[in-house]
Amino acid sequence: MSSLSPSSTRLTADDRYELAAKAQNQQRLNYPKHLIVLGGLLVFVSIVVLVIAWQLRGSAIKANTRGIRDLAQIRQYIEEITMLGAAQENNPNQLEHEPIPDMLSQLKRFGTQAKLENEIGLPVRPKNTPQGNARKLTYPYTVRDPSLEHLLDWVKRSTQQIPGLEVTELTIKPGKQGWTLSVTFTRYERIE
Repeated sequence: MSSLSPSSTRLTADDRYELAAKAQNQQRLNYPKHLIVLGGLLVFVSIVVLVIAWQLRGSAIKANTRGIRDLAQIRQYIEEITMLGAAQENNPNQLEHEPIPDMLSQLKRFGTQAKLENEIGLPVRPKNTPQGNARKLTYPYTVRDPSLEHLLDWVKRSTQQIPGLEVTELTIKPGKQGWTLSVTFTRYERIE
């Protein structure tokens, strides 16, 4: 390190270089690198926390939406159960799902009452499908008659007078000699 004398006013190239190096060293000491690194690190951590929070928010929104949908479905089930309970209280002797051993003969009798020309035979391929503590009975029929009104009267009488009997399929075709009715009756019965 050279020291300048007060009498000399001219600086040599080495003196200028030395002064510049000292100034640069002093500037480095005054420049707070650790604060910039710390600030950059805080920005990086903030971005990571923001991304994680955003993902958690999205998951929470999905869970909340699913919960709202489930709650609405539960409320609907509660309303249906309440309605079924009220219907059962209003009609305690309801035999809608009790087994009917002579149902096929009742269907034949309703065909006679509806004035069908031909007697109702047996169903084409009846099915008995167990479902939990009940069974689903399916009775497919194909009936021919000159009068469509009599065919529909037979279907109407059957569904009105046999508790729980429903029509799940109905096809009507005109023919040369009359009408062909293909109907499938379905009924649920309790398994005892």
